[in-house]
Amino acid sequence: MNKEAPLLFAGISALFAAFEEMGISTKNIKWIQTENEKNIEQESHDRLSSLPSEILDHILSFLSMNEVVKTSLLSRKWRYFWDSTPCLSFDFRDFWNQERCLNLSYGECVIKFWVFVKCAIVIRSPICRLRLHCEVCDTIQLDSLLYLCAMKEVQELDIFTGYGILQCPSDRGVPTHVDAFIQGVNSLVELQPLTSFSNLKTLNLVGVQFDDSDIAENVFSDCGVLETLSLEHCCFVMRNHLKISANNLRTLNFINNGPDWWDYACMFDGELELHTPNLVAFWYSGPVLQLSQSSDMQFLKNASIELQYQNKPGDLRAMVLGIRHVQELSVSPNFVLYYSPEFKKYAGDFSPLDSLSSLKVDMEFTGDHMEGIIKLLQLSCNLETLCIRFTELPGIISWESRKIDAPIISHKLNEIEIFTACGLENLVELIRFFVENGKSLEKINITQEEEMLDLEEFYTLHDAELACESVSISIGLASASGTIKMFDFSFWKCGSGTAGQSIEYGR
Repeated sequence: MNKEAPLLFAGISALFAAFEEMGISTKNIKWIQTENEKNIEQESHDRLSSLPSEILDHILSFLSMNEVVKTSLLSRKWRYFWDSTPCLSFDFRDFWNQERCLNLSYGECVIKFWVFVKCAIVIRSPICRLRLHCEVCDTIQLDSLLYLCAMKEVQELDIFTGYGILQCPSDRGVPTHVDAFIQGVNSLVELQPLTSFSNLKTLNLVGVQFDDSDIAENVFSDCGVLETLSLEHCCFVMRNHLKISANNLRTLNFINNGPDWWDYACMFDGELELHTPNLVAFWYSGPVLQLSQSSDMQFLKNASIELQYQNKPGDLRAMVLGIRHVQELSVSPNFVLYYSPEFKKYAGDFSPLDSLSSLKVDMEFTGDHMEGIIKLLQLSCNLETLCIRFTELPGIISWESRKIDAPIISHKLNEIEIFTACGLENLVELIRFFVENGKSLEKINITQEEEMLDLEEFYTLHDAELACESVSISIGLASASGTIKMFDFSFWKCGSGTAGQSIEYGR
């Protein structure tokens, strides 16, 4: 006999008992039709019911499990269709809105919801996708849920548990036969702890709390076919090491922060060890992340690093070392600031980004940020495209352009994009730096607000000593009416000096 048969039988019994408590009777429904109704049904041919089961499953995948169960009342053919759909979606908010009409307390509703979830999982196999939204969760419920998902070979799993702050109430008030089933599931979890997900391809966890138990280690230790992993606003309490081992993983999204009221201690600030040799895309937001030296991301193509906090500046070296093979990189102002001389005594020397071909930078218009971007360019010798977006209105700064003896702007970089809402008078020194040090530079495109424009500042570039033969500066202004004005300045070497002209046109 199948070892899961007793558990399956108990699950079916418990599930029907849960439905009875909800006011949905599945055994007393009588499917009686008048002769006229039968004729109407035959004439209409019930187009919905005649659709292939794959299409019906796809339609039901957009509904919560509460709504899917209610489809059993549609007709005789739909009576048991709900118990075979491979896509499950549980949302406690919908469950609570329905159950409180029965004068149940919040705690009683939470207990019934988790009974409903576990029973519905047990009675069907396989499960292609499971989505769960419940703000009330604890380690026991999470552990048993992950075990059931692994047992049912779930391929796509999305869990939102409300930042791990609300704990589940005790199981008091659950009927004896249902409580026996739940205790049986929990016992199986204790006897056969979660080891790996054999079929899981997508895992999205939002607000899940990982304490000092082994859940996190078990979940991420051996994800054989996992391709996409997203950890958003998860709480890592008392954990100083996190290992993710997934040879097929291609996308990793790690949002390492939470709402304003969150304690900083909930964020993960330990060592992250990645065994992801085929990772292609890596997005990170939060404090500086300590990447283990054994982390493997040799084929990394896209990375986005948004440092929202300044902590332990020296740790950024390990993070940069881990992403050193990246080809396309987007970074935040704090990332650029770490490259400035102000942090050199803490951060030391950074690894070169020899594979980097595209760089997108958000930065402030300050002297430290200007020096930071220069250092970053110096370490990106094969850069092809550069895009800079200034995030704050600048004041008047004392930073001035200068020529660098050693080439620091890639010989492959021929076009630069700049986006700003600030006055252009402060940008001239940065543009002067680019034209005096960019030997292959051909074009600089600037987009900004119309009312900030001061074209006269650009005439001061006539005395710049161009490193390239010629360069054009294009300024685009988009007004509220949709009108676009373009101003083009062209500069070229003329003997020992620089000549230029400006052209204005609009549409």
